[in-house]
Amino acid sequence: MTRTVRRHSRKQGSEMDSTRQGTMDDKYKRPSSTGHQYTGLKYLVEEFTLVSPEREVNKWGRGKRPDPRYKSTPTRSLGRELERATGQKVNRASLSLLGSYFSKYVELVNLVLDRIYAVPGRLDTLGEELSSYRGQGYTLLKKEEYLAYKENEDIKQQCFERMYRNVLEQAARITLSDWMRRQLMSSAIAHVSTDTDSLLQLLKNRYIPSKMIKEVRKRCNAIEDNGSGYYYTASVLRQLRKTLDQHILTELEQPLSYRSYQRKRVSNYLRDKSMSETVLRLAEGLLANFSTEGYPFSTPQMLSYTEDFSASTENSPGQGYWYSEDPEREDELFLFLKLPEPLRGTEHGASPYRTRTLAFRFLDWLPRAAEKDRGKAAVAEREGDRHRATRLRFRAMKFEDMHQQLMNTVGLQHATYQYARLKSRKEKDSEKMTELQEKITRLRKARKCGPPRLLLRGDRVVLQIPFLPPTREMTDAELGGTRTHSRRAGADRGVRVPVVLSTGDGNGGFVDEMISFGELLSKRDLLRQQTRGLTSQVKKMRNNWERKHPDRSPPAHLLKKERHLQAIWRKVRRLDGEIARQVASRTVWWCEEHGVRTLYFENLKNYSAPPGWGTLSWRLSSNLWSKFLSAVVYMRQSLGHKYGGVWTVSPAWTSQTCHVCGGRGVRVENEGSTEEKRGGEYFYCETCGVHIHADVNAARNIMCVQRPTAVGGRTA
Repeated sequence: MTRTVRRHSRKQGSEMDSTRQGTMDDKYKRPSSTGHQYTGLKYLVEEFTLVSPEREVNKWGRGKRPDPRYKSTPTRSLGRELERATGQKVNRASLSLLGSYFSKYVELVNLVLDRIYAVPGRLDTLGEELSSYRGQGYTLLKKEEYLAYKENEDIKQQCFERMYRNVLEQAARITLSDWMRRQLMSSAIAHVSTDTDSLLQLLKNRYIPSKMIKEVRKRCNAIEDNGSGYYYTASVLRQLRKTLDQHILTELEQPLSYRSYQRKRVSNYLRDKSMSETVLRLAEGLLANFSTEGYPFSTPQMLSYTEDFSASTENSPGQGYWYSEDPEREDELFLFLKLPEPLRGTEHGASPYRTRTLAFRFLDWLPRAAEKDRGKAAVAEREGDRHRATRLRFRAMKFEDMHQQLMNTVGLQHATYQYARLKSRKEKDSEKMTELQEKITRLRKARKCGPPRLLLRGDRVVLQIPFLPPTREMTDAELGGTRTHSRRAGADRGVRVPVVLSTGDGNGGFVDEMISFGELLSKRDLLRQQTRGLTSQVKKMRNNWERKHPDRSPPAHLLKKERHLQAIWRKVRRLDGEIARQVASRTVWWCEEHGVRTLYFENLKNYSAPPGWGTLSWRLSSNLWSKFLSAVVYMRQSLGHKYGGVWTVSPAWTSQTCHVCGGRGVRVENEGSTEEKRGGEYFYCETCGVHIHADVNAARNIMCVQRPTAVGGRTA
């Protein structure tokens, strides 16, 4: 059975990146990654937790045991000493200094944004240039006199040149995003202003019609005609609708409340014949004002403490960060940050920044993880589990390659630095310089990781390092030769079972798989249930304290409750990531086992539970469908599939249609029942008498779509 179903891509179209990127001084050029040209995946990102240099990183394994003094502490003072020494990953002094560093970085980004938005017309000029430019944004902004580093003494006094390069790159990204949103908003206003039917649909319907979204997207030249542009356009239309709703309710002297209640009231006014003309006149008047004076956008501001070093393409100390291996501890590295004026850090022997150094260390867990996976693969091979052994060997190969990329990057940094120092001396060591030059040439051609990203979240410091994904040759060699993928598969996402997969077996039958993680999901639900009561308790305590003592800081017991709540939410987020990773991993490797080329999912981006289904609504409020889908695309791209080979289809009638005869069926309680039950686990077709699990039936319907005519992973 073949059915025509609407499709929306989950992957943005490929970006035509420049194959070579120049630096600020145009002296050294670094070739960019070309591995993404087929799969669409440019980097694989891994996280490393940063700690203070004096702290010993916890390692599991031989010789690592908890400190025995924890169990038998004779005095409370020794207990406090142990807590200070081992309880906090980054000491207070380093956290305070890093907070000042990020404050300066955010201040500079907002300063650049204020200068761009200060003069009318600058945003439009820069936005058009950035949208058509294929290099990095800072190379355009640095040409503007009011943003040039050498032309502005006030900027020189606040940061060094390479830090300012990252500031310009971040400001360029924010500027381009805001300009695109403004262009989309202008197109949306022009569309609904000239079409009364579209305006009524926007204000009356619960969901924005897909036809309207596509028309607005097509009308705007600043946005690409792909899946990412579709959802970006939908968000702009929702923003416009929210503004219209608030204006209508304010003019009618109605109080503003929750967003859903506002929507219902405006929709009801339009259905009331006595109020519809008034509401429509108010909306048209506001749109006419927007058409002449423009939508009231505000100047964007950067708020998060995050720095992306993607504009640092050189391997010299001037780029602002520096790696160094710890000779005394295995698989541990130092990360040194260069502090801007007037900040001062602590001098470290391995740092090239002297007193302007902020030092951290992190554990390179990649080689140990690869060794562990190799051991597990050997055990699986002996037990006859060939597919598990293949998965583990591939992951071990990926970790080994990432470790080598990191070592190549560290080696190139240090070799370049040593060569520059030898070259500046009067008495040059020609033999040593030749050796270093050969090493630099070799490492420049080798696979290396990209510039990192630094994040400060509370008292936790995280380093994200992007690595080049495995090449197709590396993947095929590890997975046992050239692979062939020709089948299609459908995936039904649900609440009772997270994912159900179905594909053809080549003989007219089906191969089905139910992927469930009941234990992890139960643990997650229990933690979320704890947060509900604790959140209410913390809110009441804080409100009472602020009402009685408005000028005093909160007491210790309240702060302790808030820290407890934050800790529970961190556990929930970790479980979210782990559940999504495990479900996606099983899905991806099941597809590899059965030779699946194209995987179809339901497009549940706008799905909400029917009225009266309170439990379902609560579960849907915390579903991991988007996170899981992103993980599947990410993993399939790392295996060499073009744009992940993932498509999304409309879920309409997939759960109510029989995959055998195409007739309408009902939900029943069990496999032998024929009596309809709301939300039943099984599906029964009265026409042909089929009894089957409802999610399996939906997965088979999702799979039976027409083969797309466009490139997999894009909009058909």
